[in-house]
Amino acid sequence: MHVQQQLLLIFLVAILIPGIAVGLYIMVSTRTQLISHYQDLASSDNARVKSLMLDLTSDVYNRSDMLSSDQDLIRILEKNYASSAQASEEMDNYSGFNELLAQDAAIKDVAVYTLNTSLPEGRYIHPVSDTLKETAWYLKASASVTPFWLQEDYSDDFNNETQVLCLHTRIFLPDISSYAILKLSVSTNNLKNRIEGSGLSTFLWLNSDELFYSSKKITGDTLPLLSSASGSSFSGTAIIDGTPAIGCVSSFNPTYTDDIFHMASFDFNGFSYIDRLTVLYLLGLAAIMCASFLFIYFMSRHFSKRVVALRESMHSARMGNYKVTDSFSGKDEISEAFEDLNAMIQSIVMKEASIYQAQLKTKELENQQQKMEFKMLSSQINPHFLFNTLETIRMRAIVAGNREVADAIKLLGKSMRYVLQNTANATSTLKGELDYIETYLAIQRLRFHDRVNYSLKVQAGLDTGAWLLMPLLLQPIVENAILHGLEDVEENGRIILHVSMENETLRIKVFDNGCGMSKAELETMQNNIFHHPEDSAKSIGLSNIYKRIQLYYGKAYGISVSSKKGLGTCVTLTVPARKSPVKTEGGDTGYETLHSR
Repeated sequence: MHVQQQLLLIFLVAILIPGIAVGLYIMVSTRTQLISHYQDLASSDNARVKSLMLDLTSDVYNRSDMLSSDQDLIRILEKNYASSAQASEEMDNYSGFNELLAQDAAIKDVAVYTLNTSLPEGRYIHPVSDTLKETAWYLKASASVTPFWLQEDYSDDFNNETQVLCLHTRIFLPDISSYAILKLSVSTNNLKNRIEGSGLSTFLWLNSDELFYSSKKITGDTLPLLSSASGSSFSGTAIIDGTPAIGCVSSFNPTYTDDIFHMASFDFNGFSYIDRLTVLYLLGLAAIMCASFLFIYFMSRHFSKRVVALRESMHSARMGNYKVTDSFSGKDEISEAFEDLNAMIQSIVMKEASIYQAQLKTKELENQQQKMEFKMLSSQINPHFLFNTLETIRMRAIVAGNREVADAIKLLGKSMRYVLQNTANATSTLKGELDYIETYLAIQRLRFHDRVNYSLKVQAGLDTGAWLLMPLLLQPIVENAILHGLEDVEENGRIILHVSMENETLRIKVFDNGCGMSKAELETMQNNIFHHPEDSAKSIGLSNIYKRIQLYYGKAYGISVSSKKGLGTCVTLTVPARKSPVKTEGGDTGYETLHSR
């Protein structure tokens, strides 16, 4: 997976899924707590309504008990009147009904139904007609000696039909062995004023009948079924007229009756509020998740682009293309890694350039060696033929008794053998180079006799067979000392070679006691050595030696010349001390002067 996909997967597993899970859990928990809160409110309001209804039913029952035991009323109901006018006069003079209605606003109306035929139809007292005897409530009242409640239809002054709660109580008339029925109707307005004000919808019904009070217009079929199905009590949520609501249903049995009152308190706005809150919560959660996702997406995209840019730069560098961009956005570990990559690339470029320069130097040195080989081969001299011829001449000189000529031929053969053997070699031992110089000086001494004397001095303890040196470095210096340094010397001329080593550096000094040079001559010579013109043949030997040392050993090494007029000249050769991989036996150690003549 790409880095961006990994970051998005981390966001999905570590943030998005847990965030949604926790958010949904909090939402469900909050909804449950809110529903429980609304249930508690409905239960509290239902308890309040229940308490009001207990007070109301008890108060109405007490009023009915007072009227049913009022002797004045009983006397009017028992008396047989001679005329309707007399009866109407006595009924009008009775003030018990008006006092009751004036004292208790909960009672809407009072009605007494009597079997006394001498009593006419009045405001509160009504004779029982044949039609009335057939009504359900009258049949129940005539058959029951205990009070009971009924909800009955009631028409107001504007002919509006409503349900009114009524208490029916029997008035015993012992003197005539009869009874009358007292009906007290509860004021719906008074009941409404007592109940409403809580913000919840309240419903009241009696037994299994229809609602006699409702603060919200509904069909009325749901609540009686709800109470009967739940054992006259319920608390929770219900669907009422297709609307979800949260509420509580309870019931109680009023005093001295067998009736059951049911009270329901429901909040129809609870679920809508909870749903709105849930939608807002879900929108907020979705907004937070979306914002988090967009932030992670763009940040991971930016991060992935930078990682891809770093990877492409590294891949480009691996393929050998070191041209990477210098600009990289950000100030963090990735940008630091890119800076390190740039620094590494620059280091590689510098090292490759250094290696390339070294290769060029090696190639140039090889070219010069090849040129030297070519010059040697161009003479078309067969080495074996040359050595065999020299040996034949030497043997003839010995037979002829000319020992000096024989020695000269032997030295010449030894010298040429060293040159031919080391023409193609990059290094030779210091001992071999010093032996060759000694042979060369011996030949020169044969030529010039006392004009050329020499000494080879080696630092005490220095094993010349254990160290390496480029071949044919010293011969041009010695030759230059003889040809130019001792040019004007007639006798007692001396060449001194001094070999020493200090701090892993090998120093070889070639001194002659010739005429020396003035300061101007020395500067001209040094200029010809260090900055030799390509078209000039002057001082080319020393210049070639300087260039060979610089190419092979580096810029820190080379030759230096010091001279004083009339005293002589000293050429110092400086090279690094490099050991020979071949173990030597019986090296030149423990002495200072190697050879002297």
